[in-house]
Amino acid sequence: MKIRMQYSECSDNLTFESWDISFIGDPIDDRGKKSIEFVIANSKDVRKFEYNSNDFTIILAGSEFYKDDLDNELHSLNELNILIDSTTLSFSEILIITQSLKNVGVNHISILYIEPCDYKKKHRNIPLLNKRDFELSESINGYSAIPGHALLISNEITQKIVFLCGYEAERIDRAFEDSQLNSSNCSCVFGVPAFCPGWEMNTFDNNIPVIKERKIKGDVHFCGATNPLAIYQTLCNIYESLGDDDQMLVVPLATKPMSIGACLFLVEKPKDRVAVLYDHPKEIKGRALKISNWHLFNITIN
Repeated sequence: MKIRMQYSECSDNLTFESWDISFIGDPIDDRGKKSIEFVIANSKDVRKFEYNSNDFTIILAGSEFYKDDLDNELHSLNELNILIDSTTLSFSEILIITQSLKNVGVNHISILYIEPCDYKKKHRNIPLLNKRDFELSESINGYSAIPGHALLISNEITQKIVFLCGYEAERIDRAFEDSQLNSSNCSCVFGVPAFCPGWEMNTFDNNIPVIKERKIKGDVHFCGATNPLAIYQTLCNIYESLGDDDQMLVVPLATKPMSIGACLFLVEKPKDRVAVLYDHPKEIKGRALKISNWHLFNITIN
């Protein structure tokens, strides 16, 4: 896996050629609107992609079909230049698209991401006691399988659980509620350095109480919050430390660049050894405030 990373305060300083096909989702804030404007201006064909985790269906450019049929829909794209807009697409949608593109022989893709300046905080009567309490998801469907990236939780097999930690620590708590996880064989990964200096304290402060309560005793790792290559390499190192029959489950709750790195790891590794646990949150509209830095990741998939 090779990842060439570009970073700029605006899109004008990014180096790229126009794309043949781009995949987008629904914009829920100014970042999403700006990213879609960029995609439309620099793509010959723009296709809206939506995945429904309740019935495993996909809506692509207005056509609905089951997730298992996606490879047939994308089979003619292996010679094209492709962009995925991760600003408007969810983790599960990025993973499904990337896996399908790899299946049909696409070796090179680009992924766009725009950072927020800040996130919306919850309104409380005593704000000083809740200054790290953010309003990011309006509902969470609960942990359910993403077809092609699922393994059964089992006490008969050693399974390493790796949490990519974000602001919403309750999502870790719910993972233990929904699944029979072994807290003694869990690891946590934090995004350090964060998007902005000091933001890592939000993640630490929100997650440490849950880590203590759930008696999570595994390793702690640190990867740049904007660096998908760093999280990809960290996950590879954890994978290499597994026993021959062990399995690994990734729980991506952190930043979108970290989730991209997790997607690339999951796409590359054997499906009988690695899987994902994901709770499919519905993000609140307007959750991100203003627009910060632009990232363009050019990726070569093995």
